[in-house]
Amino acid sequence: MPINQTANVTTALVEAYGIATEKRNEFLTPEHLLAGFLRDSDFWEALSGCGRAEELENNLYEYINGLDRIPEDQELSIEFSVQLQELFEKAAQAASSAMAQNVQTHHLIFSVFHLEDSYARFHLESCLDCSIPDFLNSLLAYSEDEASSGIRSWRKYFREIETGGDFIGRKDELDQIFRTLCRYRKANVLIVGDRGVGKTALVAEAARLLETQNVPERLRGMSILELDTSLLLGGAQYRGDLEMRVKEIMEGAADDADTIVYIDDLRSLGGNSRNDDGSKDILTLLIPYLKSNKIKCIISATYEDVKKIDNLNPGALSPFNRIDLKEPDAEEAFEIISRNSIKQLSACHSADYTHHICRYAIEKSIRHISDRCLPEKAIDLLDQAGAYCETVKLKEVDENCVLTALKDICRDNISTAAQTENLNGLEDRIKERIYGQDEAVRKVTESVLMSKAGLCDTDKSIGNFLFVGSTGVGKTELSKILAQELGVPLHRFDMSEYSEKHSVAKLIGSPAGYVGYDDGGILTDTVRKNPYCVLLLDEIEKAHEDIFNLLLQVMDYAVISDNKGRKVDFRNVVLIMTSNAGARYAHKATVGFESRVNAGKAMAKEVKNIFAPEFINRLSATVVFNDMDLKMAGLILDDKIRKLQSRLTGRNVTLDITPEAYQKLLQEGFSPEYGAREIERVLNTRLNPLLMKEILFGNHQSGFTAVITADPDGFSLTCQSE
Repeated sequence: MPINQTANVTTALVEAYGIATEKRNEFLTPEHLLAGFLRDSDFWEALSGCGRAEELENNLYEYINGLDRIPEDQELSIEFSVQLQELFEKAAQAASSAMAQNVQTHHLIFSVFHLEDSYARFHLESCLDCSIPDFLNSLLAYSEDEASSGIRSWRKYFREIETGGDFIGRKDELDQIFRTLCRYRKANVLIVGDRGVGKTALVAEAARLLETQNVPERLRGMSILELDTSLLLGGAQYRGDLEMRVKEIMEGAADDADTIVYIDDLRSLGGNSRNDDGSKDILTLLIPYLKSNKIKCIISATYEDVKKIDNLNPGALSPFNRIDLKEPDAEEAFEIISRNSIKQLSACHSADYTHHICRYAIEKSIRHISDRCLPEKAIDLLDQAGAYCETVKLKEVDENCVLTALKDICRDNISTAAQTENLNGLEDRIKERIYGQDEAVRKVTESVLMSKAGLCDTDKSIGNFLFVGSTGVGKTELSKILAQELGVPLHRFDMSEYSEKHSVAKLIGSPAGYVGYDDGGILTDTVRKNPYCVLLLDEIEKAHEDIFNLLLQVMDYAVISDNKGRKVDFRNVVLIMTSNAGARYAHKATVGFESRVNAGKAMAKEVKNIFAPEFINRLSATVVFNDMDLKMAGLILDDKIRKLQSRLTGRNVTLDITPEAYQKLLQEGFSPEYGAREIERVLNTRLNPLLMKEILFGNHQSGFTAVITADPDGFSLTCQSE
């Protein structure tokens, strides 16, 4: 029984899938398929000759619009309906009876007329102005043309490559492509490069040179056709479907010696995953044809894709001659953009682009966009800036437009001029929320502001800080407030969880061949998804020494590689590491008039004993936090009481603490050893239970004032009704 189908049937299936996806239908039905056939001009003409095609189309869409829809917030997974499966089984039987190699259009339409209780059959019959045999005969002529045209059949899986525009540079790579295509053996090209370096543009230029015959004599008359893998895979439901299609395509390309097959993305071929059902991916099916020297093929891929395939299927890429495409530098990117892309962008957005703004966009894209390469990331930035100009009705793209576009692309909340203005007064605002740590706040904000002003090395992170101090003095709180003020997320890692040697794999990912290799690393994935963030590594002294070696790379070069070799950019990260190192020695030094100075020296000395010199030397600053004193405790207590009052206001409760009760709370909460956490603990254990009982079980209809007083046993609460 035939299991393959012609390209026309495949195209109709792809169109049917598109309709079902647009309407968010759960099942693909014969009605969807019939609507898909109607999008083919030849089928439409055949039906119009003996029926009413437009009426049939309207009736089908009216039926489809009435089908159940999957909600937008749910994942859409479209499956063949039972009736569509029955339709293909009947069509396969009809094709087998006719000794046909493929299921053709007229086999399916013939089978539609044999479906029971089918709306597709009902609507098709009602729109015919001739007999069913006459309609099938008209379709038979169309299907015979479809089946007999072998070239048309396999070429329907391909599309022409768009050429045009000025192509800058890459002469060596183009020469290497043509030399490879001239080879007898392994005349296949694998173009490998990072995303955005211009792999597709390079192939388009090669196609243009082939069109103009500006190539070696042996290659003249050849053309490059791009394989549409989505069309190839569409409708290949049963095992064997894909194999038959690939065979048809490769045999057609082999017979047509003037065709060079181009596949734009290696990932679309599979080969980097294992199929549990035993089916083969496209790359595995292509390899025998590539090794036979009968076809010429060009494939583009990223380094990550090549590495995956080499790990899972060694030797799969042996028929290819590899060409590495490196990222162009800023000057080369400027030549590409100024001579080619700017004309198109300017015409699209009706806005002028100056050479200065091109260089400015290139500079900003290099600094802030790390997941793509030049020239693509600079072109994307200029395109986004042009779109912004269009929406605000500006005639020329300026620096503020580029900065606004940068904010949209990379979620940088402090890039625009308006956001930069918010940095003014950053130190004072943080000091209003962090008490008694003015010097620590000054060091951190000064380093951040210098980075934002462009006075620091652009190849390093915004800041690498080691916060040292006793527990509860505000190390973590300062990190939280800094993230809030900068408008970026805070990501915290408790380094006590990474004290074992193998824990490095948790951060950057497991090596190839180990469990969890495909999961990635916690740290690298976090920074890749949030390149602008405050990264807090709590209790860094508890981490394994191998993690310190990892951090040396981050602090020195602002980049590390994950387990798959992908670079992770830390240039826009504020790295904060906290430690209690030397805290116990600092308590012993807090005696005498210069106790705070002595404590700082004691902690600084202990830091040098615990951490390696190369680690300390790469820090932007070692920030020593002061121990808690009575004044600091009073400010923290006031802040806690204000927050408590704010929560009580929602329940119509007013808090009134007498001076004696306040002093007792301060006395019990003040602890140089435990810091602010002791104040929080006293409020939770001494004050909040009194309020809890009165709020839950007191008989208060319209709110009350809770008066807190001190007594020998602790605290008491007296209610005053309002």
